[in-house]
Amino acid sequence: RVLSLERQAALGQAALRAGIPFVLYDWIYHHVTDEEPFDLNAFLRLFEPAQRERLMFLDGLTKSLGASNIRCAHLLASENVARFIIARASHSVMPSFYALAVAMTAYRMGYRQASRSIVEPTNASRAVLRTFLQKHGFTHILGQGYYAFIHVGKWLQMRNWQDTEPLGRYLAEEHGLAVVPGAFFSAFGNEWIRFSYATPPERTRAAAERLLQGLQALES
Repeated sequence: RVLSLERQAALGQAALRAGIPFVLYDWIYHHVTDEEPFDLNAFLRLFEPAQRERLMFLDGLTKSLGASNIRCAHLLASENVARFIIARASHSVMPSFYALAVAMTAYRMGYRQASRSIVEPTNASRAVLRTFLQKHGFTHILGQGYYAFIHVGKWLQMRNWQDTEPLGRYLAEEHGLAVVPGAFFSAFGNEWIRFSYATPPERTRAAAERLLQGLQALES
């Protein structure tokens, strides 16, 4: 779920009034949505100048450039915060060469152009997967970004599996489908899987079909 800028600002202002020193906004996925990316300048205008000094933003780079395993993001913050971090990281943090190379290339191309080949197919896949899950009655969480979380508790009970770890192994070995068991995140995810749709729509549709086939095979 993506909150409006006005709602995000209201929450941040409430935190600042309550004495929270800094507010960190996670905008890692804001390029990979059905809507336009957030306008940082417009957002900052919703705060008083003194409040802006206490805001920080994670602005996704590789999440919208298709290299999610090359971790990199902007940290946007006030000059004082940036100087504080640099002073302590300059001799203790090794920059990620590949992530930096991805970022520099995207800047030179123009960020929207560089991310288009990822963002547009992913947005199309999101619509395909949402329709598929609704059609087949899956309980699911599918907002923006490029992951869906799907409840598979019924099939776990059929096999007396305690969580989704054996289901993930079964889907990979028997149906060639890679999902991430929710059990790897938390006990609250024991009956859920994470399904990535950061692929062209036809591949997402085929993967969803394999998921359904794999689950139906457990019923026999």
